[in-house]
Amino acid sequence: MEFTPEQEMLRESVRAFAAKEMPDGFAREWDIKGEPPLETYQRFADAGFMGVGIPEQYGGQGGGIVEVAIVLHELSRAMMSFAIMVYRSAIHASGGLQIYGTEEQRERFLPGIASGQYKFCFSLSEPDAGSDAFNLKCRAVRDGDQYVVNGTKMWNSFARHADYVLLATRTSDEPKKQDGITFFVVDLSSPGIEITPVETIGERASGTNMVAYTDVRVPAANILGTEGQGHRNLQANLERERFSSLPINLGPMEAILEEAIEYANTREQFGQAIGRFQAIQHMLADVAVDVNIARTLTWDLARRIAAGEQCALEVSMAKLWISEAMMRASYTGMQVMGGYGYTLDSNMQLHWRNARLGTIGAGSSEIQRNIIARQIGVGRNPS
Repeated sequence: MEFTPEQEMLRESVRAFAAKEMPDGFAREWDIKGEPPLETYQRFADAGFMGVGIPEQYGGQGGGIVEVAIVLHELSRAMMSFAIMVYRSAIHASGGLQIYGTEEQRERFLPGIASGQYKFCFSLSEPDAGSDAFNLKCRAVRDGDQYVVNGTKMWNSFARHADYVLLATRTSDEPKKQDGITFFVVDLSSPGIEITPVETIGERASGTNMVAYTDVRVPAANILGTEGQGHRNLQANLERERFSSLPINLGPMEAILEEAIEYANTREQFGQAIGRFQAIQHMLADVAVDVNIARTLTWDLARRIAAGEQCALEVSMAKLWISEAMMRASYTGMQVMGGYGYTLDSNMQLHWRNARLGTIGAGSSEIQRNIIARQIGVGRNPS
């Protein structure tokens, strides 16, 4: 798609920020630390980028999904984990509040997201509820003008550093599992919350956690949307998450291709640069094709979503394809760079480890195939 002059200016500004604040080696440094660069996050917010998708009346810049995708794409080229930290607030929280929040909630939280004062995370998965997303056991019970929350959540990324969480709970037992689900905005400093880091092989800077809730009191005013109808929030959140994975994977795919080409053109073996061997040329040609397709899918869907089209099927298709293309690209990059790519001094090993999450998180590749098959009518009973 063609970008407007304002969108091109945004792209250039975010790329300049990333080049200055997240130079080569920055992502590897924070990955090894297993910590997020919170000071850089605040500088990012101070520059106005956290408010790109927030209306001006709440302290934002009034952009839409295309502008947010531009931000995520440019950030992920430099540091995928940083882009993921940003999207938790810029997509999950900001989007949820704008669509389902009350005016009081929007006024209370959106300016803080835009300024960097409030950092959000999103919590759905549990020990027995992963791909079976509606099988929630974390329960919220009404007690006057509050709810009391008990339960355990898994894979709660960035929770250790966030201020608030969008928490999916069960508030009633209904015949259909998707009914009786309610979302809350929960202050993570509330008494009764215990956060335990979970070590992972990738996305270590943003990190993930197990979070236990024991008699945690949440104001009824913090319900996001309608009580018992949280499955609607959830479906919209997951679609936004799947779309966000497109620019977040596109950025590293481009970086992989650029880094592998540079290495192939400078690394000499058998008296010539390895890029002169047809085997290497074909490997990188395949990555270039995947990158081009990923760009087309990402920006076409951004345009269609911005125009108000319903694209749930196409988003699942694109998420499936791009996450698996990212896996292919990172594998090829590692193979081209050989032993150097396998060292912690290389960006390629970080791309390779981070890529593995793409086919698991935001709905695994198998779940995306289930969604696609259902949408195209496979398995229906004959009428």
